[in-house]
Amino acid sequence: MADFPHLKLPFKVEGRAMPKGGGTRDKQALERTLSNKNNRQNHGTWLKESMNTVASRWVETIDVQKAKGIELPNTTDIPVFLRVDTEVFNIDSFKHWGIEIISEEEGGYIIGASTDNFKAFGENIDAFLNETGQRRDKAAQIWELVTDDSWRLNKLLHGEIGNVWGDIQPDVIYTVQLGVSCYVPNKESYPVKDQFDSELKFQDKVYEYRQNEQELSIQRDAKQIKRETEVEYYVDKYSGEIHEIWDNEVDAFFFKISICGEGLRDIVHTYQYLYEVKLDPNYNIGHEHINLPDEYDIDIEAPDNNASTVCIIDSGIQENHRLLAASINQTNSRSYVENDASVADYVKQNGHGTKVAGAVLYPIGIPTSGKIKLESYLQNARILDSNNKISSSRFEPALMEQIVADYEETRIFNLSVCEDVSYTGTHMPALAASIDKLIHENDILFIVAAGNLYQSSSQFNNPGIKEHFSNGKIYPDYLNEATSKLANPGVSYFAITVGSIGHEDFEDADYKSLAGKNYISPFSRTGLGLWGCIKPDVVEYGGDLAKNKSSNELVINNTICPELVNSTMYGASAVGKDSYGTSFSTPKVSYIASRLQTEHPNETAQMYRALIIQSARLPQHCFEKPTSNDFRYYGYGIPNIDRALSNTTSRITFIQNGNIAPKKADIYHIKVPSELRGEGKEFRILVEVTLAFTAKTRLTRRGSHSYLSNWLEWQSSRYNENFGSFRNRTIEYLEGNDGEFIDEGSSAIKWVLRENPVWGNNGINRNNSSVQKSWAILEPQQFADEFSIAVIGHLGWDKSLENETEYAFCVSFELLDAEMNIYELMAQAQIEVQPEQEIDI
Repeated sequence: MADFPHLKLPFKVEGRAMPKGGGTRDKQALERTLSNKNNRQNHGTWLKESMNTVASRWVETIDVQKAKGIELPNTTDIPVFLRVDTEVFNIDSFKHWGIEIISEEEGGYIIGASTDNFKAFGENIDAFLNETGQRRDKAAQIWELVTDDSWRLNKLLHGEIGNVWGDIQPDVIYTVQLGVSCYVPNKESYPVKDQFDSELKFQDKVYEYRQNEQELSIQRDAKQIKRETEVEYYVDKYSGEIHEIWDNEVDAFFFKISICGEGLRDIVHTYQYLYEVKLDPNYNIGHEHINLPDEYDIDIEAPDNNASTVCIIDSGIQENHRLLAASINQTNSRSYVENDASVADYVKQNGHGTKVAGAVLYPIGIPTSGKIKLESYLQNARILDSNNKISSSRFEPALMEQIVADYEETRIFNLSVCEDVSYTGTHMPALAASIDKLIHENDILFIVAAGNLYQSSSQFNNPGIKEHFSNGKIYPDYLNEATSKLANPGVSYFAITVGSIGHEDFEDADYKSLAGKNYISPFSRTGLGLWGCIKPDVVEYGGDLAKNKSSNELVINNTICPELVNSTMYGASAVGKDSYGTSFSTPKVSYIASRLQTEHPNETAQMYRALIIQSARLPQHCFEKPTSNDFRYYGYGIPNIDRALSNTTSRITFIQNGNIAPKKADIYHIKVPSELRGEGKEFRILVEVTLAFTAKTRLTRRGSHSYLSNWLEWQSSRYNENFGSFRNRTIEYLEGNDGEFIDEGSSAIKWVLRENPVWGNNGINRNNSSVQKSWAILEPQQFADEFSIAVIGHLGWDKSLENETEYAFCVSFELLDAEMNIYELMAQAQIEVQPEQEIDI
């Protein structure tokens, strides 16, 4: 294998990175705010009347509970639901209105709580009415203070619980997950160095800022303890049970509790700091049963001692299976099933975790004869019981934390278990959020399934494929429905989420494959992900279904299903081609990750992630001009083991790890030899760029950059732009000068995915993702003698300018339409480049 050439050409500049413009003021929002301001007396009076109504209803709620013999644990703070003009009203400024933000919802709505009995809120309304004070006009940007309580059910209930709420029985025990807001905002801004006349004064201010952060952490812990006690009061009052608590350690914590219907209703209707309630989920690991003849007579050799390890978090594994046993260290096997220490795979008739394990070891197929050396070790973390459920006493986010702690040396985790319904919430769900937190803090990689549609389902909010057909929807159009979206934890921001495509075309007299080769599988859940990020990240071959030509009958055919290792516990043969699903496309990507770790054991997990995405390519039928639907179906495409691991004479990949603070940039420039640029050359060059990073996260806000403490983007030089020009433009952009990095018309490289969605042809903003890939096909005359690219740091919700974000970065050049050793030419050209020195602006 050719060594990966690392690009070590950083030229770092420091300055102030300002987010780009790119949008205009929403006309309707502007008109509504102006109307409120011009009708000051009417609007202010209406807000004040609404405030009084909300306060009175809260007193009534307290009295109703007292009449039932219930003393609410918190009667001081008043729940509120507001709508604001979010384009101009910074919701964090609600602290000046005596309002604690609980969560940000869609459409400008805010769930909050008045912590001073509306004292500051009323004073600000008076200032608006009298046109006095610093915030004399801000009330015009508060569009509504909702006076009825219907919003609590509409906004707090997530998933199936919203559909069954009217049928909740007072004496029936329900197991639910509760999300509780717990955020202490930082009121201070990080000091700007050039505002101080001495280094000593600047450092003193930085010290004060750090001390303030420590105090905020103490306040946050105290607030969490208080709110845990408040929830415990409800649980104890109704003789319920708290199973587990998971804390994201920033702005929210979650309970898994069992409680009677009456107690559940009281929590939902009266607890101020609740922002999410959902039923304990079901999980989809669909399976079928069509055996293949047992003709597998192969000599299996264990992996090398330095081979990487993949932890299979699933239903257990048949560890003594002759096709798997050589890869499994049974001393590391663990069961997380309550009161069941077995690590076997009890899924009837032919297993699930066993198949997943086999797909890591045999991603292409299983040879019937000869000798084979396995390339990865497997660990068995059983989480599903014999009914394919997670134990009711276990809370999935806390369970993931325990598994990662138990397998502390492991860096690759395969999770092919996901909820059986689409995730439609506004905020990152707890399970996905826990995975994001673990990835960021532990330098590990989770590879998770996108989720599957059932062939048939009677659930109103989760129709199966047959129900879509009966309702007149055809393949693949039904995959655009909200009920076909990704399942939790497939929405995880930092995990690699894997969808499925068909591997073969099939047709006979009666049946025809729905997808066919390289098209989205008819069961594969689709994106985009939360806040417009690219999800699924990639797709792999997970199978297909065949449809009767004259009816809606769906069948499995061994021509179109992947070849998988079966559990033989219930009489199945050793191998089958009887199952389909994103469960089995996911481990094929875990295989690539394991190979990367074996070859590059000292690389970061984010580099493995970046190289997998960099190796991916959309199917040929949509590669040239992909639409938004293509990205929703396929993500960045099908990963390729050869491109991920190595190069060829016609392809070269430069990789780099880095870390960068907000308002700074790392600039790289790659020499382009004369043989590859200039007029009169009859070839094209495919340029691919991938940036991967993680950051601390918070859960109660919405939007990609509100979820992240810091975020990164990359920018490239234009056509024929030299390094000096690009460096100067980057410095000006960092300093916040207007007009930088706008669309330069014909001079801007036409990347397939742009940093502003209005510039591309697919409406997708690549900066909304934490792994940002794009590509462009360039002609030789469009290259300058160097290709330049910058990684730029931005502030998210964290105001510190000191906290650096680690990243992995890949740039590839691939020659099209000609034969030439581009690898040697470009590698040799970089030898002549001297690294620039770091400078401060």
